[in-house]
Amino acid sequence: MALILGKKTVGRLETLQYANKKFKWRNDVIIGIGHQHAFWAWLLARLTGRKCIYYCIDFYSPEISDNLWDRIFIWAAMLMDMFLVKQVDEVWDISKRIQAGRKRFGGYIAHIPEIVPLSYPPSYFNFVKPIWENPVYVGLVPYGKEIMPKDTFYIDGKMPLQQMLNLIARCKIGISLWDKNGNNYYGDPGKTKLYSACGLPVIMTDNTPYADIIKRTGAGLVISYNKNAVKWAIKKILGNYAYYKKNVKKTWGYINADTIFKDIRLLER
Repeated sequence: MALILGKKTVGRLETLQYANKKFKWRNDVIIGIGHQHAFWAWLLARLTGRKCIYYCIDFYSPEISDNLWDRIFIWAAMLMDMFLVKQVDEVWDISKRIQAGRKRFGGYIAHIPEIVPLSYPPSYFNFVKPIWENPVYVGLVPYGKEIMPKDTFYIDGKMPLQQMLNLIARCKIGISLWDKNGNNYYGDPGKTKLYSACGLPVIMTDNTPYADIIKRTGAGLVISYNKNAVKWAIKKILGNYAYYKKNVKKTWGYINADTIFKDIRLLER
């Protein structure tokens, strides 16, 4: 099988490892997830005579820089991305927007990247009756905390995977909120799709690619970034919960690794 390098986070390394085993990817390929692991994947591939795929999961645009250190990090990340898209054998972008970010802020593009959105193995999917009224938020950094309800249930993702999935599935609504466009806009944040996989209707802002799928399926509500909009959305979903809960299953075809990876063939272009 292929060798995969990446940080262990829900939905990236685990999903590629699952797809690697299921679809029996070729063993002369090394895949690096994110620009740091992709650099080491490229170096190892060159030393061992193998091919390298760079799976770009984020694009850090200057729009999110608040201080000098942010600007230095973003500049370094863009230089590394620019190097990798020129050196690796194939580029996978987690979103179509990454290519637009490269062109807009760096003046460069990758050569025909494969679009590989974030997905989850079928074992992550759940559809059970919730037992807690609290909305849930998953993530180390609580984006949007200032406009979320005080009774929001926060999960930092450090607990065992199955325990976390079970906790999410027992809540009623998942929340994903961002007040400005950054790597959430250019990438494909995992928390919102994780809520859907666990059977939860979602409340989210309109600055991630997944918002279009939520609108299309009716599996939640897409709102503006303010406290009143959050209150309105919670009331609306709870007032017709069976409808939104039923619609969640309509999203599963967009976030199931079996669907996303079934037609991907490594290095055939």
